[in-house]
Amino acid sequence: MSETTQPEGQQQRQQPIAKIGIISMGDMGNALAALLIANGYAVATNCTGRSQDTIDRATTVGAQLLSSDEALITECDVILSVVPPAQAETTAERVIAAFKAVKSGPSPRKSPLYYADMNAIAPSTVRAIAERFVEAGLEDVPGGGDGGKVRFVDGCILGGPPKKQQAAGGATNLGPSSTGPAAQIPSTSSTSSASSSVKPKQTFPQEDILHDPSTGWSCPLLPTSGPWSFTDTTTFPHPWGQHFASVLHIEHISSDHTSSSASNSEKKQQTQVSEIGQASALKNVYASLAKGFAALSLLSLSTAHSLNILPSFLSALERLAPSRLQTMTRYVTGLPPKAYRWVAEMEEISKTFTDEETVRWDKEREDVFRMIAGIFKFVADETVLGEEKVGKRKRGLDLEDLCEGLTEGLENRRKKRAMEEGGKMEMEEEGK
Repeated sequence: MSETTQPEGQQQRQQPIAKIGIISMGDMGNALAALLIANGYAVATNCTGRSQDTIDRATTVGAQLLSSDEALITECDVILSVVPPAQAETTAERVIAAFKAVKSGPSPRKSPLYYADMNAIAPSTVRAIAERFVEAGLEDVPGGGDGGKVRFVDGCILGGPPKKQQAAGGATNLGPSSTGPAAQIPSTSSTSSASSSVKPKQTFPQEDILHDPSTGWSCPLLPTSGPWSFTDTTTFPHPWGQHFASVLHIEHISSDHTSSSASNSEKKQQTQVSEIGQASALKNVYASLAKGFAALSLLSLSTAHSLNILPSFLSALERLAPSRLQTMTRYVTGLPPKAYRWVAEMEEISKTFTDEETVRWDKEREDVFRMIAGIFKFVADETVLGEEKVGKRKRGLDLEDLCEGLTEGLENRRKKRAMEEGGKMEMEEEGK
């Protein structure tokens, strides 16, 4: 039966539930798009000026490519900002400029645009971004009744990219990246050489992700905070609102002091007192554990490799702390293509731990995450591992090659510094 002669009800079911905008279509944005499209939503993005890889990812997953941010704002009810932390502020400025253009154009929006900043940034950073919408005269307020404005949502993503599970029940996403290879536990059955001690032995399932056997999807958790909640019909009155929140596993953060047995009216008030910055804070304290452990793992692995004790180190972990070895392997083998964006994320975590009024860890003596940012910057800028791209992996796929890449980078840096120091001494001698 052709599409034009199908029953009306069937045609209606084939129409998208709603159109969601995503900026941008990186590894996470692309995976979120796939999840939404699989659940009946249309997804749109603006790839103008982006790489061909980004464009290919967007078209492959089925996202609609729009030619401008203005088109994105005109056609979508929700825009999710999923960009590297360093781009969160400029992305918000793009949306502000585009919204102003639409607002002053011939066809201004009559309904509110929900702009959800889902990026790994500090609470102070997300509050500053939200304030820019206020300063631009675009931010709607609860009870304001102005449909043609922006409703800002502070959000975050806890866990790896969504992935459809295999029919056998195991998630296809076995590493930190949805398109990367499965991380592997090194074998220590032979100790004749460093090489034999780090060959793959087995794979293990993804942590930091929700497995839903009823849908076949494994998904991260998306907490939100602030006065606008996707889970509350009074602040997100679309008929598909609850379904949208369920598909993306959105949970709105509530005030801790309210009892779980509170009445419905108290729970609504609880949503209203949710603050912009709480979701971003949750992201940073959660991510600090994983990213901090990844950095410590790099230090331990590279040092063990340099001291020729890597096989013994891995053997001890496999015998005494196998779960720690699994987690370490998964984190560090998936790290190389992400190292560059983790630099800014560590800087935002540093701000969360040292700049927030209620925290106040000493920035001079206790700011470990600023130094961790330096470790990831070294991987990104001074090793061959930093050249890796998601989905096109060549180096650092196992622990031995990862250590080789780190050692090469450290040795090159040592030689460079020695040459610089030698040149400096030579100049000093000539000046005498």
